[in-house]
Amino acid sequence: MRDVLGLGVDIADVRKMDSIISGKAGKSFIQKTFTRHEIAHGRGCARKLAATFAAKEAAFKAFGTGWIDGKLIEVINGRNGAPSLRLHGEMKKLSKKIKVGRPLVSLSYTDCCAIAVVVLSR
Repeated sequence: MRDVLGLGVDIADVRKMDSIISGKAGKSFIQKTFTRHEIAHGRGCARKLAATFAAKEAAFKAFGTGWIDGKLIEVINGRNGAPSLRLHGEMKKLSKKIKVGRPLVSLSYTDCCAIAVVVLSR
């Protein structure tokens, strides 16, 4: 069994995300928080963006850093649609330093909420 280095979970309110992205500062929030890939994949869908946001929060919790910069953690989807994480900048460096294998992520959402779980293991 692999050593678990970190575990993070987060839940995001889909209605709140919808309110944010459709509000006055929505475009700015999206540009600051999500990568181009995430923006294209989310296509303005509050549920998808809330799930992606929850994944970022869960990952920062798993690493024990707290929120740093949303673009340091990117949610990507494989050919089968399964989500995975791509780390950038200081999160990539930290991952190598503590010898994380592949971060595991699971996402789910409904009309009201999105949840993400991230597990870091060797």
